[in-house]
Amino acid sequence: MKIRNATLSSSYEPNIARLFSAAVLKELATKGHSYLAASLLKEADLLQEYNPSTILRFFFDEAYDVLLRKYRNEYVYKNAIAKNILLGRHSLSKTFMLTEFRAGNCKADVVLLNGTSTVYEIKTAYDSMERLSTQIAAYRKVFDNINVITSFSQLAKVEDVIDDDIGIMVLTDSQNSIKIIRKPISLKEKVQPLVIFDSLRKSEYEQITKEHFDVVLNVSNANMYRTCRECFCSLTPIMAHDYMVTALKKRGSSRRLCDFIKLVPDSLKAASLSCKFNDKQKAFFLEVLDTDIGTCLGVG
Repeated sequence: MKIRNATLSSSYEPNIARLFSAAVLKELATKGHSYLAASLLKEADLLQEYNPSTILRFFFDEAYDVLLRKYRNEYVYKNAIAKNILLGRHSLSKTFMLTEFRAGNCKADVVLLNGTSTVYEIKTAYDSMERLSTQIAAYRKVFDNINVITSFSQLAKVEDVIDDDIGIMVLTDSQNSIKIIRKPISLKEKVQPLVIFDSLRKSEYEQITKEHFDVVLNVSNANMYRTCRECFCSLTPIMAHDYMVTALKKRGSSRRLCDFIKLVPDSLKAASLSCKFNDKQKAFFLEVLDTDIGTCLGVG
């Protein structure tokens, strides 16, 4: 963002960060404009900082550049994982990324699923380590590989909290690349089927029960949950884990999703993966990205 007004408040960065929220992207994908984004810019006194003819995709790239330089929040880390690991090391056709996935009483920041499961817990320079032990304990019950990704300024604090079987990564300051400090050790032999079961959708655990146990689930709805739960919890940890991976990957096994992610700007990779757009919304959002911000954000 090419800010020309030197007297702008130094607290505008959180408003910039919220431009990448699901709420803003949903408005754009359904209405073609975002009142929330306009409100965020107005609140931060930024409405006049852009030429109204700026194209929306370039606006997002410039806004993201502000975050990279001044406010490396959780979204910057999620987008780095999407760009550098999901798209940089894997194939979208074989690997799926989930955000805010429930594991026990915690929500995992980012989960990548391919032949196995890998979770990334984000600890930015603005985060405390207060809940990290609890989060790691929850992830041990569900995921194969566990990583904590943090800043260099937080590295020593992370190392003090976690055990040696947990991977550590750092988002570098200069290149915005991900540096591996320590690789994780496989934990899927120790996961807990009951916790995995409670992380799955009803349609997913029903399908697993039918497939593995060859059971015709003609029981009442009242007994359905209990029947599936008992069956799933009889699986070995490795089997329960692998069934979970197969089920979760199906949530993103769409050729259209792959094509869509390739077409959004780099600044929006993680945000676009997190938004549950239908095919019509995907197509419309791509059109809106080529609209000027005077039209879709009320800038100018």
